[in-house]
Amino acid sequence: MNLPCRHVSARRPAANVRRVNRDATRPAGPAHLRPDAPGSERPPVPRPTVEELRLTSFKSYRRAVLPLAPLTVLYGPAGVGKSNALDALAVLSRLALGEEITDSLDGLPDRTGPLAVPVRGGLAGCVPHGRDAIILGCTVRSPHGRIRLDIVIRTDGPVRIARETLTLDGRTLVDTGEQDVRNHRVNVCWHNDTRQGDIRAPFPSGTMITAQLPLRVAGSSAGECLVLAAAEDLLTALREVFPLHPVPALMRDWARADPQARLRGNAANISAVIDRLSNECPRRYGQLLRVVQSAAPHPLLGLAVAERESEGVRRVLAVFDEGVLGRTGADQASDGMLRHLAFAAVLLTGAGVLDLDVAAEVPWAHRQLTVLAEDLGAGLSVEQTASLLRLARDMAERGQLRVAATLQEPAAAREALGAGDLRSGGAVVVECRRDPGSGFTVLRPEAARVPAQGGRGEGAGGGGGAAEAARPMGERSVGEPVAEGSGSAVDGDAVDLEG
Repeated sequence: MNLPCRHVSARRPAANVRRVNRDATRPAGPAHLRPDAPGSERPPVPRPTVEELRLTSFKSYRRAVLPLAPLTVLYGPAGVGKSNALDALAVLSRLALGEEITDSLDGLPDRTGPLAVPVRGGLAGCVPHGRDAIILGCTVRSPHGRIRLDIVIRTDGPVRIARETLTLDGRTLVDTGEQDVRNHRVNVCWHNDTRQGDIRAPFPSGTMITAQLPLRVAGSSAGECLVLAAAEDLLTALREVFPLHPVPALMRDWARADPQARLRGNAANISAVIDRLSNECPRRYGQLLRVVQSAAPHPLLGLAVAERESEGVRRVLAVFDEGVLGRTGADQASDGMLRHLAFAAVLLTGAGVLDLDVAAEVPWAHRQLTVLAEDLGAGLSVEQTASLLRLARDMAERGQLRVAATLQEPAAAREALGAGDLRSGGAVVVECRRDPGSGFTVLRPEAARVPAQGGRGEGAGGGGGAAEAARPMGERSVGEPVAEGSGSAVDGDAVDLEG
């Protein structure tokens, strides 16, 4: 199929490419804050990152703990619950945006961004069968220490926060108390560190409490400043989560050209994003071309963009230039090549070209993108999938992003990741399976390949963290260190996990 194209080859970029920014796919910043800046002597700024996910009661999970490395690979056959784990992190990310719980999970169709579509299954699909609550938690490593969030959402009656706690290195900073279900309020107590003691006030219970703290806590004492710092670190880490599940049937359509195009989670507008990259960032565009060339089973000379105009609207379509074989548009490309193109584009770019509601008020050097790559190997060979995993590992090692990916089989992960990657903690491979007795999803990190990492503190290998997540939380005052054995935020919310 011959299409009029604006072509960028592997050897030389087109003359009309505007070199406005050599790395326009992420916000510009001072050279000393960019990890790849030449001559930079300052150490990298620690970025808040999610290092553990606790699925106490969510979809097919009960009291499960998922350790998250810079590259996390979950594998198992269809139906074991791999996607449910990614959904759990996506749910926390949505709640961190500060919208009502129902709107966050069921979606807001009149908006753009991550809330435009519902999370898979919506709110109702996140509640385990026969239950009336969602219980999730996570641990974030930050410059201020390890931040632990535990949250209980009740769905019997008004959807509400029944319990939420925020701790920093074992010290409780925020805790909830009595509920006023009729008026949709919950009492919140936060650390103050002054003579007047901890502060208590009612908060709306239909929104994540931590997301409300920046607007409610004055920061007038050292204790309150610590609360705000921990909340900001947690929200920053959660808001930079991008679920990616490319849908080839949608990627084949002509896309409206947009100089500020941001890739949607289904990659339907991949052609518009490729067009933007070709204009803004020829360096990343060239890298993308080389990655696609390495995966193509035939000679591929370039990645181009076809253009057409209709009623004053410019539309574009990504095109693979196969030399003497002609040009193949995205409308004719295979599912696997389109999915590979979408995954590679996300791994090589940053949050600036993704449909995210990023924490723009936080400097780029303090933010960390996490990509949730759904069914990474669908339509691809083991070697093609392994090449994507190697790319993800390399980008994670540079501090560009973190990746959690799902696969049907572990062969690609074992081919791409050596023993050194697993021993260093740079990657973790986790088997997902269903318990034949209960039907719940069980997570089993490959312990023989990933040694226990005592330095991670909470559940790095699924041991201590799992035990802590399963323990009930006793009564304590805000600001008091969490005693060993005090556990998660399940106590006091009348959620039966044993039935």
